[in-house]
Amino acid sequence: MVNKDKGMSPVAAGVVGAVVGAAVGATAVVLSEEKNRKAIGKEFNKVKGQVEDMASGVGNKVQEAASQGQKKIEEVKKDLKK
Repeated sequence: MVNKDKGMSPVAAGVVGAVVGAAVGATAVVLSEEKNRKAIGKEFNKVKGQVEDMASGVGNKVQEAASQGQKKIEEVKKDLKK
């Protein structure tokens, strides 16, 4: 399908163009209906909320680990002073 000297063959380029065009057309048809846009928006917001929750949980775990690490450092410093 790929000719090293000339790039992509015209047949392959035509097939790729047809597939991309069909996908864009199908997406436009789906998004043309308001109920579909609303459904997609709801799903997007749901996933966005899940990602935000996961990120918050990771942030809390990082802070907890840092705090525990700082406590260990303080303990080691006290032991070294003895």
